[in-house]
Amino acid sequence: MTVSATSSAGAARAIGQPRLSRGGAFGLLVLANALWAGTYTAGKIALSQLSPIELNAVRFSLATLMLAPVLVRGWRQIPRDRATLVKLGQLTLLGFVLNKAFEYFGLNLSTASDVALLIATESIFTALLSWTFLRERVSGSGVAALALGLFGAYLIVERGFLPNLGGGGNETARIAGDLLVVLSLFLEAGYTVRGKTALASMPPLLFTATTLAGSLFVWLPAGAVAVAQSGWPHVTLAGWLAVLYMAAIATVAGYWLWFRALTRLDASAAAPTLFIQPLLGAALAIWLLHDRLTWATLLGGALIGASLLLVVRSSRQPSAPPIAIEAP
Repeated sequence: MTVSATSSAGAARAIGQPRLSRGGAFGLLVLANALWAGTYTAGKIALSQLSPIELNAVRFSLATLMLAPVLVRGWRQIPRDRATLVKLGQLTLLGFVLNKAFEYFGLNLSTASDVALLIATESIFTALLSWTFLRERVSGSGVAALALGLFGAYLIVERGFLPNLGGGGNETARIAGDLLVVLSLFLEAGYTVRGKTALASMPPLLFTATTLAGSLFVWLPAGAVAVAQSGWPHVTLAGWLAVLYMAAIATVAGYWLWFRALTRLDASAAAPTLFIQPLLGAALAIWLLHDRLTWATLLGGALIGASLLLVVRSSRQPSAPPIAIEAP
């Protein structure tokens, strides 16, 4: 799921918790992004034993159970009017259903290193949609970030300057997976733009728990159908540990650390830590899963990193689009 850093910073301060030092807050941000970085490798391990639908159903069920105390304590803070409930339903569909379906079907076909690097392009799509639908000011640095990021994504997908039309087999599947991930990021960006004001009336962790629980209305029936069609999956200890990591560490602990840190820091100060997730995520995939590293992957990752740096710099301007925070 994605959270707008510009909107979550103010909302997070509303949670009454002891004040952090700036150093402690930065430490929490680094830890949150490091934990999120491991999700892509854990996802590939889990997907070797579960279908994307089964994985999302189990992961989000476990995460919802762990966040149940947040829902119980904050139940009265959830707006009940029809317009807000419809909006929450739309955001749930974008942030936890359609996005995660495309992302994990894509990861199943692609490599963890490709997906980790492509994740950073979401801020570019967020800026593009903000210019288009929110009529936010178009800046030169924003246009440059868009161009660099899209070209970097192209290099990662094609693994070269020329279109890869004759790869066949696994290479064709990898390209299809990368394109599904890019589509999922576009949906996440739509979630960020659509939900820019949603966190103003709800604490961010409660908002996350609410939309996560709402996604189970889709994932539980879909998971039941998948099991009925293909039988009960055989999951090893490594598979269960990967699923638990994604549910407890990446989803629950990662969000808590991020929002806790934002009670002390502004989003513009927190944004540079976003570089940790794609770079460490790709490094873990190359080390643990032996993903193949090419010059095009390296150059594409560098260009996406440069585009993210431009987005971070422009985010310090009052009229800048929100920074998209991707928690896989």
